[in-house]
Amino acid sequence: MEAHGTFVVTETGLALAIDFGYGLGSSGLSTRPAPHLRRGTLEHAWLLQEHTGAERVDVALMSHYHDDHVASVHLLQRVFETECWCPDWFSDLLEHPAHFTFPCLWPVPTRVDRRLAADEDALWERIAFRACSMSGHTRFSAAIGFEVDGVRFAHTGDQYHVDDATQVLANHVYRNGAFVDSFARSAEWLRRWRPDVLLSGHQPAMWTNDGFFDRIDEWTEVYEQMHRESMVLGEDEIHFGLDSWGGWIRPYRSHVAEPAPVAVEATVRNPLPREAELEVRLVGPTGWEGSSARLRVAPRAEVSCALSITPTGACRRQPIAVDLTADGLPFGQVAEALVTVGGSEF
Repeated sequence: MEAHGTFVVTETGLALAIDFGYGLGSSGLSTRPAPHLRRGTLEHAWLLQEHTGAERVDVALMSHYHDDHVASVHLLQRVFETECWCPDWFSDLLEHPAHFTFPCLWPVPTRVDRRLAADEDALWERIAFRACSMSGHTRFSAAIGFEVDGVRFAHTGDQYHVDDATQVLANHVYRNGAFVDSFARSAEWLRRWRPDVLLSGHQPAMWTNDGFFDRIDEWTEVYEQMHRESMVLGEDEIHFGLDSWGGWIRPYRSHVAEPAPVAVEATVRNPLPREAELEVRLVGPTGWEGSSARLRVAPRAEVSCALSITPTGACRRQPIAVDLTADGLPFGQVAEALVTVGGSEF
């Protein structure tokens, strides 16, 4: 699970890191199945100092939220007073991991010092870093473009694994959020930025050429074709998209001292190929009273709304769910969350 670290080091002795995960030789601490048994490390920061003379890591810039890319950022902040810069569309996953249940979350909250808007130029030591929204490996990720000494770089996180620069290997993850056009959009960005060097989360830096971009385009076509041939994804068909997400509830974990309304935010997706009225209800065990909302939503679009549910008594990690109906068509419970009432711990 160890990820490759990328560092930009200036003549002034400052360094910017793109991602900062478990380290190089973490002695199994990164592979233990329970996240709370894993540990971050500053090993790669000390090695950076040893090999480059860099005084400290000034900024850690995040490519995506996965634990093997963010697990040691909080240690950088504590020891070096490092700033964490993160694209806005997944900053909350770093700062409030307990609110979510997406795969590979690092459970330790990480302070985000600067939230980057899509396509915003973020200047560090006179170098402009630009983050572009990306999905496929995960919808909570970014392609990062920057230029140093006349060389253009693109850091694409874990979006692409390339075998000897001749074949792009599949690395999409449905539970992380993927769309039919995920790789088409990232390929378009790569063609537009045209980096000289591709940086990734688990491979050494790679020089690009025309053949490299051709392989990226070929994989884009394969990815879309194999899903359209094996899934219900027609423009006029009813479906929740390639990742089949019906929605999610935030916070995923709620803890109250005694029975009282529990407030959440529900995000749901319109599965219809037309604008539709969605009825969103929060449901729980018999006797629990949940609220509902009716929303007019564009085709395939996602929408969020505030809901609440009132427990009847003490419980521990009781599931609740969002029940979805679209234009009168019932789709059942499309997202879950957990509620604890009473006790000192969730």
